[in-house]
Amino acid sequence: MQQDYPQTTVLVTGGCGFVMSNVIKNLLATNLDAKVVSLDVNPTGKLTQDFFRPFSDRITHIEGDIREPGSFSLIPTDQPITHVVHAAMIAHHPQWEREHPDKVLDVNIMGTVNTLEWARTQSSIIRFLYVSSGDVYGEPKAETSQEPHLETGTLDQPELYAISKYASEQIVRRYRDVFNIDTVCVRFSGVFGPMDRPTPGRALMAMPYHMIRAVIENRPLRITDGTLKAGADFISSEDIGSILPRLLVSSKLSHDIYNVAYGQFTLVPEVFQSFKSIVPEFDYEVVIPEFADVIRDPSRRLARWNAYDIERLSTEFDWKPRPIAKQLASYFEWVMEDPEFRCPRLPQVSRLTV
Repeated sequence: MQQDYPQTTVLVTGGCGFVMSNVIKNLLATNLDAKVVSLDVNPTGKLTQDFFRPFSDRITHIEGDIREPGSFSLIPTDQPITHVVHAAMIAHHPQWEREHPDKVLDVNIMGTVNTLEWARTQSSIIRFLYVSSGDVYGEPKAETSQEPHLETGTLDQPELYAISKYASEQIVRRYRDVFNIDTVCVRFSGVFGPMDRPTPGRALMAMPYHMIRAVIENRPLRITDGTLKAGADFISSEDIGSILPRLLVSSKLSHDIYNVAYGQFTLVPEVFQSFKSIVPEFDYEVVIPEFADVIRDPSRRLARWNAYDIERLSTEFDWKPRPIAKQLASYFEWVMEDPEFRCPRLPQVSRLTV
């Protein structure tokens, strides 16, 4: 159903990423007049092209690196950019942090600065949306609540990825104050869904990816015993895609930070049960860590590992994510249209989740 958006031309950095692909698709599906410029360091492969095919006449793809200010000169000037979604980043991976810490910080912090520097010269821009992460909540402290984590809850960034995301939030706020740019930041919980796949900026796949892959290979999902006692706030990229365009174009926002999440802590066995109701052949087996597809730590229950409070979104936008079973069913249906292409076998580096 088409929604009442203003005329929009949106720059999306990291537009080929799995979450932003769903944001772009939803924006263009619900606003027949909108256009998108996607700036991504990766070329548009067949998977991306197929995903965007119904809207290909309204998407301009630019292959460029946000670490290079010159990449922004490639943005077409025939239709001014009205909104920016800055999502390009390098996700956390222990090996990447050890081997290339400078690259993580360069992309995640200076890439944000470069995007803001370009944006502040564009008088046409109405809003700048920065995609942060719930990882900024970090590890729990003595005062951390056991209730779903609020946007105002405790913060403790342990890795460079989380540090860089929180630093970028502060930089975005400072640009807002100094240059009068309308900005908003969003923090995601544990995302899965269509277009999840290994990329140069993402190596660890979400648990539902491994669940579907096990079904494709006609074998049980291999997990550790501790995984059965663990859980998370799981949300589909499709559900994020349903709300981010509304945040982007709303005439007035009540807050400058929003959690985007399911809002509930879901135990792994509950996820399995929901998936099995859709795919009866799904099964799992407990193995030692060396042979596991998925390893989750059951002690991780609070702060970034907890559910995230979504009252801000639900109150302001009357938004609620679909039940987890419907999210999983939609993802599975999408994959099974072309399973080996949409959920391919993973290299070892991408097999484990934590």
